[in-house]
Amino acid sequence: MDDPSRGQRAKSIADADLAHRSRLSALVYLSLLAIILVFTPYAQEHTASAAVIGGAILLSAVLRSWLVLRFRQLYPRNPQNWLVGFVLLTLMMAGTWGLFCAHTVLNYDIRWTAMLTLLSTAGISAGAITTLSIHRALIMAYLALLLLPPTAAATLLQSRDAYAITLMFLTYFLFMFSVANSIHKSYWRALNNALLLDLRARELEASNRELESYSYSIAHDLRAPLRSIIGFSQILKEELQDRMAPSERADLKRVINAGRHMAKLIDDILELSRITRRDLSYADTDLSAIVHGQAEALQKVDPERYIRLDIQPGVRARGDARLLALALQNLVENAWKFTRNADPAEISFRVEQRGQETVYCLCDNGAGFDMAHAGKLFKPFERLHSQREYPGTGVGLATVQRIILRHGGQVWARSSPGHGACFYFTLK
Repeated sequence: MDDPSRGQRAKSIADADLAHRSRLSALVYLSLLAIILVFTPYAQEHTASAAVIGGAILLSAVLRSWLVLRFRQLYPRNPQNWLVGFVLLTLMMAGTWGLFCAHTVLNYDIRWTAMLTLLSTAGISAGAITTLSIHRALIMAYLALLLLPPTAAATLLQSRDAYAITLMFLTYFLFMFSVANSIHKSYWRALNNALLLDLRARELEASNRELESYSYSIAHDLRAPLRSIIGFSQILKEELQDRMAPSERADLKRVINAGRHMAKLIDDILELSRITRRDLSYADTDLSAIVHGQAEALQKVDPERYIRLDIQPGVRARGDARLLALALQNLVENAWKFTRNADPAEISFRVEQRGQETVYCLCDNGAGFDMAHAGKLFKPFERLHSQREYPGTGVGLATVQRIILRHGGQVWARSSPGHGACFYFTLK
């Protein structure tokens, strides 16, 4: 890991994982020890050893549990001291248990008491693989202290059964060693990849914020000179109307129209930028009422047109009412524009339940588009129809997508040329 700060962050995350995974392991030691001491004759026949072993395991378990539970308070003060304390107490538990298991093997041969401790030892080592493999040296030392003492003790018995136990435990030790090493590599590979992705995501987010801020500033600063161009051109047209040739008046009209189009484009860019910068305010929102209101507003602007509306009543959703209204406004205006040549023109709005997902749908019977170009649909300034045929800035559907994405949803479309279009979206 080349970046020292990222390396330190990875170490902190790994130690936090180590503490989190170790919360209950001390209880396993104490529970297994209690079962062995209660259900075998070891405590009665080796009282002093049982007291020493039980005391050592209890002390190390309590102290390590305290370290784990106080991780957030202790670790930031001195990470190295916390880790050293954790490692020493963990190895103390493993070494004590390994000696305890070896003692039972030497005193009880391959009978019930010894077999119970051997079985417990194998279980403890298997559980420790996922907990301690974060630190390679720790897990290797832990396995050695836990498994090698009973393995050596079984060898000293010099019996056929004992040799079988020895070979089994040696094989198990090597297998656990290999598994622990593999888990260690996989963990750190995954952690490094996650940190790298997080770093790239944060860099991308910062870059996007900077780009949006730059776009916002540029677009905002362009408004004033553009208003001057449009205003003075309009004055020039009015004052010199009678002294200009028809071609000159046409050229001046083109200047004014181009300026107004650019002003609309700047307004749309600013609105698109505000969507990302604005905090969401969630509330229960009547989507049916919004669609109906937008359609009525367009009808008032263009009373000569007739459009048939089929709006499902009572469609509601939880989201930012202002942004959802803006998204639906763009969709309705889009449908209104592209049904200009339909007779009769139709716009419908409904909600569907698809499994566990609620899908909202706004359809029209307008010009439609070729699905081969659907990838361009929600990109800013991308247009599937000519400006002369269907005027617009190419920002409306990009605005819709950004609003829906900010609500944790998705937006997509289905269409074919001459058969209208349906826009679907979900909200989280």
